[in-house]
Amino acid sequence: MSEVISLSAHFSGPSGALIMSFISLSIVFLVIIGLMLMMVVIHKLVSASISVKSSKNSSGESN
Repeated sequence: MSEVISLSAHFSGPSGALIMSFISLSIVFLVIIGLMLMMVVIHKLVSASISVKSSKNSSGESN
């Protein structure tokens, strides 16, 4: 139990508040970056899918 007390004592006071806010903001921005990367990948996949479908349609019309 002394480990828990010493761990919680590490985050007490103004310096503890700054550490906790830095940790929480880091997590928030990591999540935002992850979502942004997912959006970019999905956009590229959809664009590639649309270009493949349009090329199939144009080659089918020329026959």
